[in-house]
Amino acid sequence: MPRIIFNRWKHRLFLLCLFFIGFFFGFYYWQIIIRYPCLYFSSKSNIIKSNTFYNHFQYRTIKTCENERSNIFLTIAILSSYERLIDYLPAILETWVLTTTNEIEIIIFIEEKSFQSEEFIEKILLKLNQNIKSCLFIVKLKHVENSYPPQKKSFYAMKFLYTFYYQRTSWILRLDDNAYVNIQKLIPWLKSIDHRQALYIGQGGTGRQNGPAVHFPPGKYFCMGGSGVILSQQTLIELGPWLDQCFTKELLTIHEDVELGRCILTHVQISCTNAYNSKNFFYHHYGPQYRFGYDFTPSIISRAFILHPINNRTTFQQLYKFSIRQQENSSSRVWKSSKNRQNYVTFVNSMEIDLTRDIHFQIIDARWRTYIETNVQSYIENLQKLWYKRSSNWTVINGKPIFGYHRIIPNYGLELITEILVNARSTSSSQIVTVRKRFYIRQSFINKHRIDYREIINLDLKQEQSKLNLIVVSHNKDDALLRFIHNFQYEILKNSYRQKYFTLTIHYFSQNNSIINLMHNISVRYPSIIRLLTLNTTQHIYNRGLGRQLASNYFTDNQILFFLDVDLLFTGQALINTHRLIIHLLSISSCAVYFPIIYSVFSNMFNINHHYEIDDVQVDLGLFSIYGFGNVVVRKSDLDRIGGWEINNDDWGLEDVNLFKKFVNLSNECYVFRAVEPGLKHYYHKKICHTIKNIQRQKTCYAAEATLLGSQTNMVKYIFDNKIVNDEN
Repeated sequence: MPRIIFNRWKHRLFLLCLFFIGFFFGFYYWQIIIRYPCLYFSSKSNIIKSNTFYNHFQYRTIKTCENERSNIFLTIAILSSYERLIDYLPAILETWVLTTTNEIEIIIFIEEKSFQSEEFIEKILLKLNQNIKSCLFIVKLKHVENSYPPQKKSFYAMKFLYTFYYQRTSWILRLDDNAYVNIQKLIPWLKSIDHRQALYIGQGGTGRQNGPAVHFPPGKYFCMGGSGVILSQQTLIELGPWLDQCFTKELLTIHEDVELGRCILTHVQISCTNAYNSKNFFYHHYGPQYRFGYDFTPSIISRAFILHPINNRTTFQQLYKFSIRQQENSSSRVWKSSKNRQNYVTFVNSMEIDLTRDIHFQIIDARWRTYIETNVQSYIENLQKLWYKRSSNWTVINGKPIFGYHRIIPNYGLELITEILVNARSTSSSQIVTVRKRFYIRQSFINKHRIDYREIINLDLKQEQSKLNLIVVSHNKDDALLRFIHNFQYEILKNSYRQKYFTLTIHYFSQNNSIINLMHNISVRYPSIIRLLTLNTTQHIYNRGLGRQLASNYFTDNQILFFLDVDLLFTGQALINTHRLIIHLLSISSCAVYFPIIYSVFSNMFNINHHYEIDDVQVDLGLFSIYGFGNVVVRKSDLDRIGGWEINNDDWGLEDVNLFKKFVNLSNECYVFRAVEPGLKHYYHKKICHTIKNIQRQKTCYAAEATLLGSQTNMVKYIFDNKIVNDEN
């Protein structure tokens, strides 16, 4: 019996020894192999032998990646690739990464293998890591290839973060490599939020309107990945155990940010934030251009935590320098007490506009963009609060300025008129509507003793290239052309002083009309001032854009052209004003164009006995045509810069509007100026609208015809005098 008991104890002791041996081997296996299932280890012997966490990564900032047990406030996970690191690794290392501190860690996730050489990574890190205070290292994800969308890379990166950081970090920021992070704004904001709550923060998305379905419940959002996704520590803890299941069994689309959002919604039961200002904090710019100062404006940069996408290294550097200057200015600025601060901007419901006053209206160009967007943003926020207080069924999404004018009154300040598009969403359904509103701003001068000024360069107006070259195109309007020639003779040719500064080119679509002889005689008499060009209408149908473009070909790049309608009347002083203005504009800008706002005379329907004088500017005789663009002053090279006039427009109108739009689209490089010029007047003529083939243009023609029949007062009086309106109604 004792022998049997001894054998049992011997057997148990043997099993116990095997257990301890297995335990130690298993622990070692876990530490060395299982613990890093996502990693691709370097072949360097010194890295393999080391068991410390950071030394498993070949590419890292050695001095700052030391203490693997320290707590981290923010872990930034950047998805990239070998190919993209060539451009974006130096861009981020020499810009926003320099603003990080030791409470931040940055991990760049790339694919396991590449056909490219890795030497550039080592060189870049060796060169640029000297001033980096945070720990930065590169993780090669095992079994991951470079593909787009980077769905597998994204889920493997999240699994890595859950495995090693769910107890170490307060926040996770998942980021694209072409995003810029404003660390100085992001960190204080995150510190004001409790990371122990389950939070999923970013710019909320529901998928493209015309794109494939993302299969999200109504009212639920995913965070768009490009502009940054933030997860709290609690969210990472609750999400981690479900990542494998989400990736292998629950994918419905190819988009990694959508699927990450679905995984969080399904298993953590939270969706992405949908705050109104999230699109400002996590800013994604929708092309086509991505330039600093124009597309990424100071107001956008100042509000944003993250800017995406940044498509080149130069823009990264510009954003970094701007942020540094802004920080320096804010630290050195001395603010007055808020009790003494005044609000100089006033929103008004309407604004009295009288263009007959001696006040210039100018088109709003790109240089006003920051100011306009800031005030529109303020207006939208006020409107959103107002609707919320009224328990409205609608909420404002955003607002966008599309067109506008401003004027400066020297003894008062600035007045601004802007058309904006306001997008609103119903709170009870997904319906979205767009409302067009007119936006008025008045701003007083803050300090009348601090008025900016610019010195005007005194150019020699006698130079040939400084002359103002008038161009008029005509067809089948002999009376109007004859009136125009007589006007030019009286105002210019009879004044020897003015002859030095102006020329006239007439491009006539002819069929051997008798007026050609008169024009020919004048051009022979003044060969250095008047040029006559003719085009046979049997070969070319009349086309004003074609005629203007062909006439412009007779001038050199530096010559200044003034395209006028044949129905225009002008004073000599108006031409002098125009000449001096464009010379001044070109002295302060490399590109400038001037669209004068002319006075259009009403028909004689209500002014039969009135003797019209060219100096008359009265409310009941005409109006200033803000939306008329047929008269334009431009340098030849600037006209060619935007492609010149449309030459294939054989129908009525729009070639002048399209030219104006081209210059407005280029207004960040070319100064677009508008001003009232009472000395330029459009003589009334009846429009031939019934021959226009395009229905929309025909409607526009009839509308323009009706506008110039008479003043509003005279039209109302006419309607009631002739009993056109039924008194009973």
